[in-house]
Amino acid sequence: MTDSAPLFAGARPGTLKLVVLLALAIMLMLTDRQRGFLVSMRERALVLLAPVYELTALPAQMAADARFAVTARQSLANENATLRAALLTAQNEIYQRRAAALEAERVLAKVQRARQDALAGTLLRVIDIDLDPFRQRLLLDGGRELGLARGDGLIDVAGVVGQLSEVGARYSFAILITDPNHALPVEVSRSGLKAIAYGSGDAQRLELKNLPPNADIVVGDRLLTTAVGGRFVAGYPVADVIAVERPVDAAFATAIARPVSLLASNRELLAVKPRPSVGPPLPEVDQR
Repeated sequence: MTDSAPLFAGARPGTLKLVVLLALAIMLMLTDRQRGFLVSMRERALVLLAPVYELTALPAQMAADARFAVTARQSLANENATLRAALLTAQNEIYQRRAAALEAERVLAKVQRARQDALAGTLLRVIDIDLDPFRQRLLLDGGRELGLARGDGLIDVAGVVGQLSEVGARYSFAILITDPNHALPVEVSRSGLKAIAYGSGDAQRLELKNLPPNADIVVGDRLLTTAVGGRFVAGYPVADVIAVERPVDAAFATAIARPVSLLASNRELLAVKPRPSVGPPLPEVDQR
């Protein structure tokens, strides 16, 4: 009968080694705590292992640097694009303001010259006004005794009102620019386009008919008088464009404008003499 081996056979030497190692570790910790001689060893080990740590961290650092470079480059590209757009916008605004300033100077010079010439006119009182769609007339307190004549222009503080159509000794009749039988040469202040503004029978509407399809006229343009026909001094305000119709299947365009003068609310008007004609005479106004 064979004797069985002890349950913990061979375990005693392993336990002894463990006890010895623990004792040595405790002695080293106590000695290091009291004298600190292991500090220099740890420092030297750290110096030796630092390159290893750096080499190990190098791929992660390179990846982070690459991401930062891409992000910074994209950010700079976006910033440059924003700055270029802002620069183009600023340049465009400068050009627009410069063009608007030149246009304003040109229009102001015309208006000032027109008003200076108009100061030599005759102030008339409005007695009656007729705004019938087929006949838009004024009755004025003044006639030949004040030196008035048929064809004299009428203006108010805002713009052109009409012209005298019949002059008596002491009273006169005037036709408004919105009368269906009235036509007035005008100029677009912005582009210099010449056209004829026709009355429509509506006190708030003038029509510029038979314009070229590509005529340089847009909503907001100011219409001014011209010297054509000799009825008014050039450069006095007439109307503002409120619509431009360019039918695709039509040979001509049409513009709609609103008079700037206070046609229905004036109590006094200034009659101005026609200028010497520099173009074909206007059609005679209806004296009915």
